[in-house]
Amino acid sequence: MNSNSNSKKRSKDVKEYTFFLDFIKVTGSVTAFIWKRPKICYAGDKKASLVKDGVLIASNHVTWTDPIMLYCVFWRRRLRFWATKDLFQKPLVNFLFRSAGCIPIDKDNFNMATLRHSVDLLKNGKALLIFPEGEVNQQGETLSFKSGIVLMSQLSGAPIQPVFLVRPKKWYHRNVAIVGEPIDVRGMCSRFPTVDELQTVSEKVRERELALEEHYNNVISKKSKDRKGEDL
Repeated sequence: MNSNSNSKKRSKDVKEYTFFLDFIKVTGSVTAFIWKRPKICYAGDKKASLVKDGVLIASNHVTWTDPIMLYCVFWRRRLRFWATKDLFQKPLVNFLFRSAGCIPIDKDNFNMATLRHSVDLLKNGKALLIFPEGEVNQQGETLSFKSGIVLMSQLSGAPIQPVFLVRPKKWYHRNVAIVGEPIDVRGMCSRFPTVDELQTVSEKVRERELALEEHYNNVISKKSKDRKGEDL
């Protein structure tokens, strides 16, 4: 009885704030698209890359405005994403962040309730955005991925969709996102994966992320330079 009650409560939590989430997304979309001028590229089949059900979006983290860029990339989806609990201290800011789809997390003492809530979101067909590096990366090279993303994908059955964001050289440059095809981790580890398995698979997901970066450098960027050379 308690299990059913908890399940219903979590399902109710999954549906909260959708009106405000849509309101914020629609009213802010014009500004976001003008500011970011997003260029969205697909490393594989575009149709296969557009997941309609639950999906765990994994992106590198180059600036604090990355969530805005990813809202532009996946504009048709209601994105939820993790954000450090320090951003939720003031009541008004707490309401606004939760309304925008943010889920507070404690990086130093991760709460299992957050994991269960995130898994419920994915099982209910929602799109959840995670930055597996765990922080804004100022180093240029993609950092190692936290293994929790693989555990959530395994528990929920939702695929991981890698996205590579190109670091803009200037603030006024177009923002570029390379979207990869979804990764089903269920065939890459056991039903109840060990810590070593999670780390191994998370490294494979990171390798797919690096492949998107390589695709940008060797294909997309090269084509853009060739076109500019022809214009000259």
